[in-house]
Amino acid sequence: MTTMIQDNLTENLVRFVHHLNTTNSPIIKHPGFSQYISDIKEYCKDAHAESRIALWPCLDDKTHETFFDKYYFYQDTWAARKIFEIRPKQVIDLGSTALLVGIISQFVPTISIDIRPLSVSLPGLICERAIITALPFDACTIEFLSSMSVIEHVGLGRYGDKLDAKGSIKAFMEISRIMKPGGHFLFSVPLSHTPGLSFNAHRIFSKQQIMSLLSNFRLQEELFLFPEPGTERDVTTLKGFRFCVWCAHMIKMDN
Repeated sequence: MTTMIQDNLTENLVRFVHHLNTTNSPIIKHPGFSQYISDIKEYCKDAHAESRIALWPCLDDKTHETFFDKYYFYQDTWAARKIFEIRPKQVIDLGSTALLVGIISQFVPTISIDIRPLSVSLPGLICERAIITALPFDACTIEFLSSMSVIEHVGLGRYGDKLDAKGSIKAFMEISRIMKPGGHFLFSVPLSHTPGLSFNAHRIFSKQQIMSLLSNFRLQEELFLFPEPGTERDVTTLKGFRFCVWCAHMIKMDN
């Protein structure tokens, strides 16, 4: 069996390399490609090697650490913890990551609202299309709403929405409209000591600016990510267009 595998492997490797050469694939010039060839030859010498093998080079994963977005890691775990602690009857989420809404929907019924709705079928999760500046909810009806790393993008055209310099302001106002007094609002945005715009990636807010926009909310809890958790004092050290991600839990006060 091992001899048969090696014979087939040799033929497949010849065809594979020929295909890469004729299509000018960058894979063949990758510094890890020769090691890939050596590894599969060595692997197939094992008597327990599978008899059905496809060639699928993954050449960039031999790293000393796992790479991931720390901002999203910390903000989404923070949001999940808050939701688990508060245990709302339902979560209305505006545009947060698919992974976050998918996970929280498994312990709290969740409606995910997005300009590009998720095309998935999952018990506990309803996905609907809407824009954040014109939400399909009556005034003062929503008890729990989350929107992680979303509001800073509104009106910049990055995700197919219309250009609008007041996009984020309109989003905050619309959220304020639909939130019920006593309702919980979890969100995150880029934060610095001075507002700004990195077009068309995101806006950068100041805390004072947001507190003014949400004057009918009180701040319950906050988290400053640099991307490691830091303090509000660290915000004053940010230079240029650098920012932290500010995670905020706010509660709407009585009108």
